[in-house]
Amino acid sequence: MTVSLALRKSPKISDSTRKRIERLAAKTGYRINPLVSAQMASIRAKRLIKYEATIGLLVDTPAQGMGIGIKGVIDGVLKACSHSGFGCDLFDLADKKFSPKRMNQILKSRGICGLIQAPMRKSLNDIGIDLSKSILVSCNPGSLPQTYNRVCPDYYGDMDMLLHKLYSNGFRRFGLMLARNMDRLTNHLWTSRFLAFQQTENLDKIPPLMPEYLASFSKRSFLEWFQAHQPDILIVSHQELFDEGFFDKAGLDIPADIEAVKVNISDTSKGFSGINVMSEEVGESALKLLAQLMYHNEFGESDKPVSVLVPGIWVAGKMCPSLEAV
Repeated sequence: MTVSLALRKSPKISDSTRKRIERLAAKTGYRINPLVSAQMASIRAKRLIKYEATIGLLVDTPAQGMGIGIKGVIDGVLKACSHSGFGCDLFDLADKKFSPKRMNQILKSRGICGLIQAPMRKSLNDIGIDLSKSILVSCNPGSLPQTYNRVCPDYYGDMDMLLHKLYSNGFRRFGLMLARNMDRLTNHLWTSRFLAFQQTENLDKIPPLMPEYLASFSKRSFLEWFQAHQPDILIVSHQELFDEGFFDKAGLDIPADIEAVKVNISDTSKGFSGINVMSEEVGESALKLLAQLMYHNEFGESDKPVSVLVPGIWVAGKMCPSLEAV
C-alpha cells in the first residue's frame, strides 16, 4: 500500500519516503502495469457505488443570467458525479458571499481539493482562489497560456464540420455573426476556421459581423453589412438574436428570406439547425479527467497540461430547410 500511494504521489506519504520508493522503482525498472490497473478499475466499477470525495464546481453567473451551454456542462458534471460516487458543491463566484478569501476557507474546511471550472469570462488568474492546493480541470478554452488540464467543445472542428456541410450543399456566401467577447471566450477558434475556409476554398471574403458584445448588435449595422455582402446563409452563435426577434425587427423572415444555422446549439428543443456542442458530455468528460488527476494527486499547475476536445454533432432543424433532411 505504501508503494502504491507513493507512486501515485499521495500526500499521505512523506516526501523522503516517496523519493526513496521512486528511486528504487527506477533502479529496478518497475512500472505500473496498465492492464492490471484497468482490471482493478473494472472490478471496482462492478461494486456498489460508494462515496469517493466532494468536488467543487466553479461558475460565474453573468448579470443577464446563465447560458444554456453552461447549464449543460453543470448538468453533465452532476450526472457524472451521481454515477461515480462523487459529491459536488456548486460555487457561483458572482455571489459576493463567495469572495476569494471565503472560498479558500471553504475549500480547506470542507476538504475539497478537486475543482471543475465551468465556462466563464474570468480567467483563472482573476478569480483570486489559491489553486496551488487544488486539482483543477477547466472548461474554458480561452484560458491561455494553458497551465491547467481542460475539457471543452471542439470549436474549431465544429466550425469545420458546419462549413463543409454548407459547402457540400451549395452554399458559398457565408455570413458569420459573432460578438467579439464570445470570440475571445472561444479563443478565436470559430473565426480562425471560418476565415481559413474562405481562403482555402477561394470563396468571396465576407468579413464576420462582430460588434463588441451581444447587446451591441444593431439593426442599422446589420442591414448595412447584409446589403453590402449579400450572404446566402447566416451562421449565428447567439441564441438571443432569435429569441428577442432581432431578425424580425430588421425585416427578415428566417428561413423564408434567408436560412440560418447555429454553430453552438445547446437547446435542441427550439428547432435550430447547426452543431450541437454536446455540453453535457463536456461536463461528464471533465469529471472523468478530474477523477484521474485526483487519483494521481496532480495538484496545482501542470507542466504538461492536456486538452480534451469533445466533438459536436450536426442537427437538422427548421431554420435551414435546405438541410433539414441531410
